[in-house]
Amino acid sequence: MSRSLPLTWALRTAALLAIAGTATACAGRVDPSARSDRQAWDAMYPPALDAVKAVDPRIEPEEVAGGRDACHPTDFIGDSEDESEVIGSARITLYASPSDKRTPTQLVREVVTRMERKGWKGPRPDDIAPVNGEVSARLKMPGSGMATVSASHERPTEAPAFNQVTVDLTTECLRNPDWQG
Repeated sequence: MSRSLPLTWALRTAALLAIAGTATACAGRVDPSARSDRQAWDAMYPPALDAVKAVDPRIEPEEVAGGRDACHPTDFIGDSEDESEVIGSARITLYASPSDKRTPTQLVREVVTRMERKGWKGPRPDDIAPVNGEVSARLKMPGSGMATVSASHERPTEAPAFNQVTVDLTTECLRNPDWQG
């Protein structure tokens, strides 16, 4: 009996240490001082919106919020969503005037250049070229998220041709300040 007591005690101690270590690791994943998804949006969204608006200041872009999704499908217990960290998305689209004769490549380069002036990191201008009739470029704002700027020339049957410019934004997996967990 005296031999099983130390072994049982050692196993219990190891199990408790493992649980404590896991709980500490999970609790430590979300650093309260880390950038939140709101801070990311405050850094990302205004420069992207301004860059799109500058393409044709007379036309108001269409803004669509994609919402927020939990980064981790389940919490520590495994029975519910853990929204301590979230990924957010949004889309900004401008349907340029038919009188605008710039190419989709020129429009993407213009938007990318304007976003880079506000802290975004993008491709070199020579790396922005059409692929299958659409032009796109990926940018990153360190610590905040990603953006894909794309443009295409649309030719509707019942209206004059026009260019469409779209910026799709996605945050990194960041702290959710609204989460009470």
